[in-house]
Amino acid sequence: MAIILASSLDTYTKDELGNRIAHPLEDENKIITNIKSFVKNTNRVVYIANDPKSIEENDIRVIPFFESLDQTGLKFKEKILLDKRNYKNYKEILSGADLLILSGGKCLCQNKFLRKIKLKKFLKNYNGLAIGISAGSMNLCKTVANFPEELIDLKEPRWLKGLNLFDGIIIPHFDGENVKYQYECEEVDLIHDYVLPMSNKKDFIGIPNGSYILIDNEWQTEYYGDMYKISKGKVEKFLK
Repeated sequence: MAIILASSLDTYTKDELGNRIAHPLEDENKIITNIKSFVKNTNRVVYIANDPKSIEENDIRVIPFFESLDQTGLKFKEKILLDKRNYKNYKEILSGADLLILSGGKCLCQNKFLRKIKLKKFLKNYNGLAIGISAGSMNLCKTVANFPEELIDLKEPRWLKGLNLFDGIIIPHFDGENVKYQYECEEVDLIHDYVLPMSNKKDFIGIPNGSYILIDNEWQTEYYGDMYKISKGKVEKFLK
């Protein structure tokens, strides 16, 4: 098994009405090169939803994502979204996957779903490529820093147990040059009220959009793009 821990994958743009329009992935930091090198077959791709109950949102996310894969030259025979509608068949669905995608979204919600489908156990014998996007990457780690993005999240636990496939703790969408989150959070100051104070307890790896971590099938780790160490409330760039 190989793993890619990505902050984001640039698979679409939005039109004037806010609709997602798929476009091919660019090979930024060799992301397409690496994906194609570890995807040996294109029989089935499985996109694991963040919230299995959010059927409409899941469809909005996955349709342009699959279209982008096609446009990029990753033409899978089967494209399956795993959510509430089919999760009872998760063993059969996962067992035929050449590529697994763990969606972004809310960490705690996804964490519960990944446990429900016993993904940690499945990945022990998985031979394909698993790509985590944002929250998906965070949940693949040993420990998850579950910071809030809106007021409704404030009562959630700040630390979660992940799937233990990477020792580091990831903060996605992190603009280390300006020390801010790359998406707008209107209700909370995510970086200064949560990420930096939480780094007094544990060190984080801040990953900007476009950067990612690759763990190959020999468990060797490579970093692509800019990365930032967040420790004791301070930020330091450690890779160009």
